[in-house]
Amino acid sequence: MKLASREFSDADQKQFAAVSGDHNPMHLDALQARRTPAGEPVVHGINLLLWTLDSLAIANPELPPLRCLRVRFSKFVYLGERVDVVLTELTPAGARLNISVGEAPRAKVSLDFGDAIEDRPPWSNAIQESIPFSPTPSNLSFEQASGRSGRISFAMHSQDAATLFPAATQWLGAPRIQAMAASTHLVGMVCPGLNSIYGELSVTSLRQSSLQDSLAFRVTGTDPRFQAVDQEICGGGLTGTVKSFFRTPPVQQASMQSLHGVVGSADFAGSVALIIGGSRGLGELTAKLIATGGGRVIVTWQTGQLDAEKVAQEIRLAGGSCETLAYDSRRPAADQLSRLTETPSHAYYFATPAIARPSSGIFATERLSEFLAVYVDGFWDLSRALRTHQPGLSLFYPSSVFVAERPKGMTEYAMAKAAGEVLCADMNASLSPAHITVRRLPRLPTDQTSSLIAAHTADPLETLLPVIREVQSWPR
Repeated sequence: MKLASREFSDADQKQFAAVSGDHNPMHLDALQARRTPAGEPVVHGINLLLWTLDSLAIANPELPPLRCLRVRFSKFVYLGERVDVVLTELTPAGARLNISVGEAPRAKVSLDFGDAIEDRPPWSNAIQESIPFSPTPSNLSFEQASGRSGRISFAMHSQDAATLFPAATQWLGAPRIQAMAASTHLVGMVCPGLNSIYGELSVTSLRQSSLQDSLAFRVTGTDPRFQAVDQEICGGGLTGTVKSFFRTPPVQQASMQSLHGVVGSADFAGSVALIIGGSRGLGELTAKLIATGGGRVIVTWQTGQLDAEKVAQEIRLAGGSCETLAYDSRRPAADQLSRLTETPSHAYYFATPAIARPSSGIFATERLSEFLAVYVDGFWDLSRALRTHQPGLSLFYPSSVFVAERPKGMTEYAMAKAAGEVLCADMNASLSPAHITVRRLPRLPTDQTSSLIAAHTADPLETLLPVIREVQSWPR
């Protein structure tokens, strides 16, 4: 039974961050979020949970007391997605709910009804260190998280709880709502902090005599295989555990200094290379390699202007030539390229939307359309605009081994890349002297390929340099 549906907005994010104290940029900053596994801002998991509890209480005003709660967050929910609260079971003993997008659950909630337990666990009384609030998340290493403990004050006021989640607050009491909100403050800002993902919450209700207006916590275990951190928590009428994970920090590409000697200083002299998507990742590395080899590079950015300027500054400080250009591959290319001061002789197409969004089924038309707009339409429009001024243009189209391997959830991405390969083959057959080099790249370490469990990735320098040499060898 569907209890409620909504789309979370940027305003919702900011409001919940303000009342919960969780200002992690993964939820609030589009530029920083694009360098996380999510690729763009995602909804706070605890905001989803509290909305779910509120929806259940609205639909069932006479709910029994809550004894135990467990929620497991399996996939991100993105801003603007239509998300549903689905009640799958309700008995006198408890309830089971899914937080779903389409038919696919993103989180599962399990509730047991019954009497609260009597006392706080003894360990919580011994926690005295108060962690002061900071608007900036801590940046702990995995090793630093081990053994961490302390106490954080509730950022959420009781009136905030009653205003945002009125039915849940009436059912559970404001302190328990505040305690759950404090748990996202703990994970996102304190421990693990900046590079964190909230995985699971499991709590039991305490009697009213055990209420506190702060949340005590202690790390009880870490697992380096999964970068997992287990913590016990107690406060506000709840005691239990939180499981979270360290996410992979943003991938740093090779520095200009480290590339000296990798290519000759005049290997790419005389070329002007336009790097679409050159503000980070493989585009950034490509720009640095060509600049190290004496080529002039133009790095484009869509949202990451500061990232692009940092790349350009590093190249210039090393003696290279680099300009930056705002460019959106989904908009007409000719108008945007009119701002160029030089005609590119080569172009590298690293434009990409977020590729790892969870799918609600085997296939989603809107996702395929989004990918086709970038990987097919955008590439074709760019090449057409550039060939107007440089008929012998040499381009690079990066495809992916995912076209053949098709990992789960990557159907639309693989289809769009395959379509791009077909387009490039026909262009090579018909548009001489222009030439497109196509390579199915292996999995390489970038922000979009990072994951909780370290996966085997190829060396980006060893993979890209031979491709760049081939692209730069055209026209022949």
